[in-house]
Parts: sequence; structure tokens; C-alpha cells
Amino acid sequence: MSEYILEAENLNFSYMDGTVALKNLSLKFEKGKKFGVVGNNGAGKSTLFLHFNGVHRPEKGKIIYKGASVNYNSKSLKELRKNVGIVFQDPDSQLFSASVYQDVSFGPVNMGWPEEKIRTKVEQALKRTGTWDFKDKPTHFLSHGQKKRVAIAGILAMEPEVIFLDEPTAGLDPYYCAEMMQLLDDFNQTGATLILSSHDLNEIYAWADYIFVMNKGEIIAEGLPEEIFRNAQVLRKANLRKPWVLDVFDELVKNKAIKEETPIPRKKEQLMSLFSQLQVLDRLN
Repeated sequence: MSEYILEAENLNFSYMDGTVALKNLSLKFEKGKKFGVVGNNGAGKSTLFLHFNGVHRPEKGKIIYKGASVNYNSKSLKELRKNVGIVFQDPDSQLFSASVYQDVSFGPVNMGWPEEKIRTKVEQALKRTGTWDFKDKPTHFLSHGQKKRVAIAGILAMEPEVIFLDEPTAGLDPYYCAEMMQLLDDFNQTGATLILSSHDLNEIYAWADYIFVMNKGEIIAEGLPEEIFRNAQVLRKANLRKPWVLDVFDELVKNKAIKEETPIPRKKEQLMSLFSQLQVLDRLN
């Protein structure tokens, strides 16, 4: 039986200017899984994320954490935010301390951990995100990509059960994009639940266990990545494009180069392996 760590039930939310951001939105996140939330700009992804650690409070509906509705008093919100972390799309909205080390240690210090544990967790987070070498540097001197990694380090240092990441690889070069996705995989292996939004559909397709598609404040589809990204109607409605690995695979099936029951590749390496098998078969024939 599935264990859901976070749920949204009939969320409704509008901004002060009257913009309707979420409309009767419901979804569930299963514990320990990797989720992708996709949709075009203005779909409501960032607004949804900010509901899950109490930054926004729904006008109607509720957030459920470990089976209990979120209570919005200060004690309950503090406990929630210890366990549910958010990495914002713009790192400048998250970094405020004088140095990188101070910024990453802010959360652990406020959790009341012993000094030795704080040092250990901060050092681990800095090294895992490749930010250790500039730990003493002022945050305002960092590049956008460096700031992004420091913001993620600050969340990782607190070891939350759930992390929401809003466009975590935006502004990173290809090397650090790959490093970041591997880092998130590693953290997931410790049992953490990860929810990621991204406009890079190739990245989401290769990484996520399950996909939610948002459009105009609503969930219009959910399912396995290969199911969602093969649904032309959903892609059209949400202004999304099929990931290239899946596109190439479907062309091979369409042209009868491979059988329809061939396992669907999720990553480039899996597709290349499939090409290698086809070349071997051609030589044998």
C-alpha cells in the first residue's frame, strides 16, 4: 500500500491582484519517490510549491503532511519547514548571510543541533554541491550558478524528508546540470522525497518516477513519464514537447526498426544501447 507523505486537497488560491493561481487542485506525493511537475510559465507550479511549506495559505482546501492537515500556527509551521524544504527558482531570494558557510549553516543552527553536527552536515552539503572551495566567499560575489548550488546546499544541510526544487538546473552549465541531477538521485537514495519543476523536459523525463502536468492552476494529467509524454492531447494542451529520446524511440517503432514491446528508453545511454543492438542484428543478418 502506498504511503503518501504530502497531499494537496482541493486547493484554491488567488493573488491580491485577482490572478487565480490554483483551482480545486488535488495531488498526492508518495514517500521516497522522485516527482516532476511540468507546465508552461504561469501554470501555477511555483505557487503550488509555496503552499507545501506554509509560505502560502490556501483560500480553500488543505495541505496534508503525514496524514494530518497542516496547522498554520508558528509552532506547526516551524516543524513543517524543518521537514519540507524549498529551493527557489531565484537564489537571490534565498541567500542573505555574509558568507557561503554562514548561509548554509543558518538552517542547522536554527534547528538547535549540536555544534559538531552542524559542522559535519554543512561540510557534507558544501562538498556534495561543489561549493566547498568558496565557502568563505561573500554570497553577493557568486555567479548565478554558484548561488543556485549554495541555495541547494542550504536545504541539503538540514536533511529534510521532502525537497521541492523550482528549476534547480536553470543557469547551470551542462557539467553542473549533470552533477546536480546525480546529487538529487543520491539524496533520494537516503529516503528523501523529491519534487522538481523544470522546463527541460528531457531532464524531467530521464529523472522522474512520476509526472504531474499543470495548466492554468490545475492538474490536467498525471502518470508515468513515458505515458505522459506520449499523450499528444496533454502535450498540446500544456504547450509541451515530447522529449527527444522518446521521440526517436517512437520513430523507430513507427518505421518498424524495432518492436513495439521493446522496453522504452528514458535516458540517452539507453537509447544508444538500443542502437548498438540494432547494428549487431544488422551484421548478423
